[in-house]
This record gives sequence, structure tokens and C-alpha cells, in this order.
Amino acid sequence: MTKPRLHTNAWFWLSALTSALILLLVLLLSWLMLQRGLGLFWPQDLVQFRYQQAGENRLIAGEVISRQQVSVAQLAAAGLDASAPAERILVRQGYLPSGQGGYRWFWQAQISEWQQPPQLTLVREQQLGDLYALQLAATADGYQLLLADGHQLNVAANQLLLLLPTNQLSWPAKLKLYLKQWWQFLSTEPREANSAGGILPAIVGTVLSVLLMALLVAPIGIMAGIYLHEYARDSRLVRLVRLSVHNLAGVPSVVFGVFGLGFFVYVLGGSIDKLFYAGQLPQPTFGSPGLLWVSLTLALLTLPVVIVATEEGLSRIPQSLRLGGYALGATKAEVLYKLILPQARPAMLTGLILAVSRAAGEVAPLIFVGVVKYAPVLPVSASWPYLHLEQQIMTLGFQIYDVGLKSSNADAAEPRVFAIALVLLLLIGALNLLAMRLRRHYRQLQQRSS
Repeated sequence: MTKPRLHTNAWFWLSALTSALILLLVLLLSWLMLQRGLGLFWPQDLVQFRYQQAGENRLIAGEVISRQQVSVAQLAAAGLDASAPAERILVRQGYLPSGQGGYRWFWQAQISEWQQPPQLTLVREQQLGDLYALQLAATADGYQLLLADGHQLNVAANQLLLLLPTNQLSWPAKLKLYLKQWWQFLSTEPREANSAGGILPAIVGTVLSVLLMALLVAPIGIMAGIYLHEYARDSRLVRLVRLSVHNLAGVPSVVFGVFGLGFFVYVLGGSIDKLFYAGQLPQPTFGSPGLLWVSLTLALLTLPVVIVATEEGLSRIPQSLRLGGYALGATKAEVLYKLILPQARPAMLTGLILAVSRAAGEVAPLIFVGVVKYAPVLPVSASWPYLHLEQQIMTLGFQIYDVGLKSSNADAAEPRVFAIALVLLLLIGALNLLAMRLRRHYRQLQQRSS
């Protein structure tokens, strides 16, 4: 009796340790997203200093993005002589006509005359982006700016997006500006090759593709699971189908993208164009990547999850419930509809939750079937047909990939990547919370009826 008990206790503690480790990793991920993502739009104090290196003596103005301690070994690997660790800072200089703007690292030991002048102003221009002006002079149609490199720049008033003396702001004013910039981030379209502006098209594209996927995969997956468990006989063909469904869940997602491009876009979309849009050929309508094919590819990708979850939910319902219904004279369809399906709804919704979570973050297969880098026009409108299924879309997952890996400056893109990832996690959490509330509602109905 002792050995089985010891064996059971070992498995219990191993399961508890694994669960605690997973919970810790989730908390660390959430903390990382909140720390890096929420701080993106907080107004930082602007600095001005003089930098001297190899005969270079320049006045620098901008915003400190990060600081980094570099060890002696790292300095030696970079070909620099040093007897002690050194600190360097990443400064965002913004646009400069000399072409030396953007983001740049500076060694702390070579910085002098460090200041935070109150007159230093952040100027956001529609075409040029952010600039840091040392002086402002009003003109007839805008402002004349004096930049840190000595250049003077005229900016039209109708091109100004922001004019902000950050060092003069109080804490409530910074909080108000912070919330305003978050709203602009969530409600405007991107600009400057996705390195600035908002992510509204990506949010709309992600929500629409996931909701359409759920509408497509839920009835098909649930009906397939019901047929396999309730109606299909245990034959070699049915076992082969079940094995194929389980194996389909392990196929790399990029394969679904290739299939979606070859079948959905070229075969199915091309046939739709020939039947209904022949007058517009050779310009394709549905024969090119778009929202509909993105949703169908996601539905195919997540179909095994819903089928397996539905079968698992049906298998947990006791056989006595079915036999009791038959004994009372109910038909198989009545037993299934009135007794079995209400009991299995929580499991079906669990499968749908897992499908939504997986679909919302997919990137690789969607590049083939309709997700692009820049599509500012939303696939919804106030005129018929309201939802434009043939239109290409943006998604949050692809935004993270594009900003994080395709940006010319990885250090500068990092805070924006975390902010987009935070929005994606919150969006997935909101969709899952909605599904979980529905599952809880059906579970409470099930408990009341029993």
C-alpha cells in the first residue's frame, strides 16, 4: 500500500510544480508586456548635451530611450580599449536635415553639458515625423524651428500633429497626453512604414478575420464531431478519419497557407470570378488574396481543435443519460438535441476558445492569402455590401513581425513591438472572456436542469 501511495504523491507534486512553473512564466510574460508596452507613450523629459568623439563636437537634443552597461569584455570584442565598464545611452534625435537623426548610441564618458532646457520642444510633423526644436518662432503660415545641428526648418501649421514643450508639463498634463496618444495609437492608421502612427486597420483586420473564422469553423467542427461520435460506426474508415483529424492538428501552419493560396484563392476564387465577375476580368476580384480566404484558411487550421474538443465533450456524457431518453420513447435526434448537446456545450465552447486563441496570433499562413504590410482602407463600410470580403487586410500578428524584424533600427522598434503585442494579448483575452462567460452561462443552465 505504501508504494502506490508514494507513486501517487510523486505525480501529484510533479503536476503541482509544472502548473506553478507555467503560471510563473505567464506572469513573467504579462509583466514584460505591461512594463515595456505601457511605457511607450509616456512623455519623457527631453535632454540636450554636447558630444565629443574623434574630433567631433556636436550639440545633441532628443529623448533618452534606454541605458546600457557595457562590460570590459564586450568593449574589447567591439575593438575599444577600456579598463572599466562603460555606459552608453540610446537617444532618439528625430528628423534632422543633415541625415544624422533617428536613433543613435552615445558613450556617457564623452557627454558634457547635460541639460533639460524648458524651451526644448517636441514637434511632430505629418511628413517628417518627430523633431526636437531648440527654438520656435511663429511665422505667417506656421513655425520656424532651430534644430540641434544648427539647421533652420519651416513647418506649415496644417502639417503639425503635435507641438509639445515636454519639460514644462506637470504630471496631470503628462497623464492626459499619455491617454490621448494611446487613443491615437488605437484609432488611427500607421505611417512611416509602420514605425509610427496607429494600428486601427490591424485591430479591425484581426477581429474580423477571427470572428468570420469562428462563424465558419464552429458549425462545421461541431457537426463533424457529433457525427464521428454519435452516428459513425466504429469501422476502419472512421478510425482513419479520426487519425487524420489528429494528424491535421500537427501540420505546420505555413502548409495551410500554401493550400489556401492554391485552392481557395486560385481555384475557388478564380471560379467565382468567372461565374459572377466575368466583366471585370482579367482584373481579379475574389481570385486574389483577401479577407474571405484569410478566414477560410484560419477555419481549416483550427478545425481539428474544435472537432477533438467536441468529441471529448460528448465522450464525457454518461451512457445512462442516452439510455434513459430512449427508455422514455425519445428518438435519437431528440435525445441528441434535448439531452446530449446541452451537456456538451461547455466543451464545444472550450474548443472554440482554443481555436480563437490560436487563430488570432497566426502570421505565416496568412501572408499567402490576404494579410499585407499596409492596407489603410478598412474592409468594412457604411454602404453595401458593408463587409468587403475580397479586400486585403492587416493583422496584429503580422504587425509584430514586420515592426520587430523588418525595422531598420531594432532598438527603436522594440517598445512599439511590445505595445502591439500587449494590444493583441488584451484582444485575445477579451474574445476568450466572452466565450468563457457563454460557457459559464450554459454550465449554470446545465446544473439547474440537473
